[in-house]
Order: sequence, then C-alpha cells, then structure tokens
Amino acid sequence: MDRLEIAIGHQLGDLTIDLELGVDPGQTVALLGPSGAGKSSVLRAIAGLLQPARGHVRLGAHCWFDASEGINLSPEERSVGLVFQDYALFPHMTVLENVEFASADAAPEMLSRFGVGELAAAMPSSLSGGERQRVALARALARDPDVLLLDEPLSALDTLTRREVRAELAGLLAEVPVPTVVVTHDPADAAELADNVAVMDGGKIVQVGTLSELRGSPQHITVERILGPAESDER
Repeated sequence: MDRLEIAIGHQLGDLTIDLELGVDPGQTVALLGPSGAGKSSVLRAIAGLLQPARGHVRLGAHCWFDASEGINLSPEERSVGLVFQDYALFPHMTVLENVEFASADAAPEMLSRFGVGELAAAMPSSLSGGERQRVALARALARDPDVLLLDEPLSALDTLTRREVRAELAGLLAEVPVPTVVVTHDPADAAELADNVAVMDGGKIVQVGTLSELRGSPQHITVERILGPAESDER
C-alpha cells in the first residue's frame, strides 16, 4: 500500500486553494471546515474530476497529476473509490447491479461484507439511508481502489440515523487498508471517523492533528470556532 501525497493550487472564483496533505495507508484523514472552504474541491482534484492549476497528486511512486510535467490521468485511470454525498446509486438498477457496475466478480463478497446481501434484489428507492450508504461503500470498494474518498457521507441522514450509521461507518473504515479522505463539516463525524483531522478555511489547511490535539492547542481562530471546548467524542 502507498501513501497519498497532495500538493495543489487552484483558483475557484474568489477562493484560492493552496494546500499540502499526506495520508498514509490505512489512515483516515477528515477535511473539516465550513461550507465554501474548498473541501470537496480537494476530493475532486484527487479523483481527477478537477484539474488544479499547479501542484501534484501522487500515490507512492505513481503520479496521477503533475501540472509542471503535463500529467493528468483521467478518473478512470486513477484507482479511486468515491462515495458521493447523495451516494449516487443508479435508481434503475438493483443493489446487486449497482455493485456489479464496479466489479461483477467482487459484488457478492462486497454485499456480504457490508451486510446488505439480503438486499441484492432491492431497488435503491426502497433502502434506508444507512442501507444506501453501505451499498455505496460496497460499490466504491468493489473495484479494489488504492484510495477511498467520501464526500459528506452522513449529511443526508436524520440525526438519529446519523449517530447509528456514524458508528457503523467508523468500524468499516477501520478495516480499510488504503488512504482514506473524508470531507465533513461536523466535528462529531471527524472525531469518530478519522485518525487525523485537517481543518480547512479559505482554501487552506490551517491545522492538522487529532481532535484532542486541535482542541488542546488551537493555532487558528477557525479551529476554535469549529471545535469549541474539549469534549469526550474522540475515537
């Protein structure tokens, strides 16, 4: 397994994205920050859905993007599993067909692994929020990606379901051996899902650490504003 290295710069309207981030194999890093901070744009740059103006995206010795070298692999050429905010399941396909879209061979194993094997013949419209998330994760991991990306994976859930699914997702991510990046605006999500948290504001990472480190020694006003006083919610 390889380390994910990101160093990108890009202008999006009035927002200037300028950051560096490294994620080790088996590690989950949460990009935490307010709306408009540039978090989802970072995910898009990793996945190849956004071409930054400068910088690079590398996985170990494999270069996915390098502005100075003119390298920009397509999303299909990057080994990425991406779970969108709304899960983006194909509504006209069954659960099994959705996962088979990523890999027909791996689909049965993935459905079993995520506890949705009995829902193989169900349509996405009949699933609960937690079930849709498990199917989306199964599809993302069915292609055996080298990097896993999750964009606000819990934001579509109601408060009660969110708590339940958050704990379940934390357990699943703990078993994922690849670098994982989770975008969220919720400190509770970051605390339970991630090993490290990178707080973003205005297109930049202002501080990186565990939740206890960030709360114990905030180095930027955004960190204080988002995290507030220490609580017992760290994983």
